[in-house]
Amino acid sequence: MILDLHTHTMYSYDAEDEPVYAHVASAVEKNIDVLGFTEHVDFFRRESLQESEFAVGTVDFEGYQAEIAPFRSGRAIMPDLSTQQEDIFACREKFSGRIKLRAGVEMGQPHAAPELADDLQKTYHFDYVIGSIHQLSSDMDMYFLRYETIHPDDFWKEYFGEMQNMLQYGKFQILGHIDYPLRVMKLPNNRPSLKGYMDYVEGILKEIICRGIALESNTKGLFGWQKQIGPEDFILKRYRELGGELITVGSDSHAPQTIGRGIPEALERLQQAGFRYITDFENGTAIQHTL
Repeated sequence: MILDLHTHTMYSYDAEDEPVYAHVASAVEKNIDVLGFTEHVDFFRRESLQESEFAVGTVDFEGYQAEIAPFRSGRAIMPDLSTQQEDIFACREKFSGRIKLRAGVEMGQPHAAPELADDLQKTYHFDYVIGSIHQLSSDMDMYFLRYETIHPDDFWKEYFGEMQNMLQYGKFQILGHIDYPLRVMKLPNNRPSLKGYMDYVEGILKEIICRGIALESNTKGLFGWQKQIGPEDFILKRYRELGGELITVGSDSHAPQTIGRGIPEALERLQQAGFRYITDFENGTAIQHTL
């Protein structure tokens, strides 16, 4: 059973301009059994950001203005999910019997604007929701922080504090890329890791187990500087030791050609880590497929 439950199409602001159909066709060609679409819906505390809010040299504000600000509408980045879901339904008919398609969404920081996040789920039907942290309390995307100006201890304390706040909001089925900042905080002479911050990580793992929220194994790191699938091995091991059984796999693909990338390796890795099942969601209900 090959699943990819974390993908983005032309409806996500940072993805290639390729329609849902192209992603499904690519998945069918690669013999993927279940494909889930999770466009970005990011939430913010403020209506907008000003460069004067940040100390000089601590953020790449020009990068933020070019890549994030144009897609914001007040306190949210909101894609055209109505049309996107129509596209998914059309592809379900066209590819019936060849692949199962899930309508999901990736909510970034839903606790930053809980009323908007609630409205989103009242407006649309999702098979599942991924909850992710892309911004800290400053509303600045982590891609544009200058990590040479931030002590890692301070950063991880705030990051996992935000994640705890998101878990208190709840209302999602999958915790997305618990190690997301590792993608962007590498400096020339360091190799960032969560190894020194397992007190924070373990608190998160215990919370998601208690709440019945799945942990995501995200393959994007395999194709970046990390050269490995997330989360790190010791996190997977601790999740199993604590009794964690719900785990999903996602490529975090942003183009048809990267659909399913790294998924076979992720599934093999989970088997080696002692997991017996891979988790899927339909209409908000977890489905466990034997690995």
